[in-house]
Amino acid sequence: MSDEIKVISASLSPSTGQPQYTQSGKDAVMIPNYGTINMQVTQQTVSMPYFGGNIYVPPRVDREYYNIFVLAGEEFDRPYVKVPRDRSLNECMTEETMVKFSSLTEENRTQIKTMPSLFMAENNKYGKADESQNVIYGFIPDIKVYDNYVKAYFCGYRLDVPQWRLNELLDELQLVGDNRFNEMNRTHWSIKRCDLIQELLEAGVQIPVFTIGDSH
Repeated sequence: MSDEIKVISASLSPSTGQPQYTQSGKDAVMIPNYGTINMQVTQQTVSMPYFGGNIYVPPRVDREYYNIFVLAGEEFDRPYVKVPRDRSLNECMTEETMVKFSSLTEENRTQIKTMPSLFMAENNKYGKADESQNVIYGFIPDIKVYDNYVKAYFCGYRLDVPQWRLNELLDELQLVGDNRFNEMNRTHWSIKRCDLIQELLEAGVQIPVFTIGDSH
């Protein structure tokens, strides 16, 4: 992975009011694995085509918790995912976290939208991910609750983070199971009380890191 691109910053243009970007790096080379990107944003949604579309960044990132979405057969080709209600926030969680979030009150939803999130298909190989499976990292700008399923809109970044790498970080990421069979083998949505960003960075997994800049 190239280390040339280090920082991308986004701010509003004083003349047009549209996002403008500053990128450091030799010849502004675009690379498939973006490494750790410190991004300062002054609005909640900015458009960055080389990330694959609009990026939603919450006004505050809650690093105490994170969401994990595991979905069988999902290709993530739509701006949302559907999770069965009976597999939403009622398994692979501590009792304390389940009690806190399972009701999906308006207050819960507001907090969930500030949490970093992982999106992935079920492991293709029994107990392990296929070599071709990558994790999507991002945030949830909106949640709709229906009788049979929860519809979670998401904005994610298709990073070159292999899913099998998470199988090596079960304890660090508070994931349930072992290297033979774990929760990445089952469709569900759960919330973990864990600083996902810190744990991934300490494990050498490169992800974008966002900070909110001063709008003045």
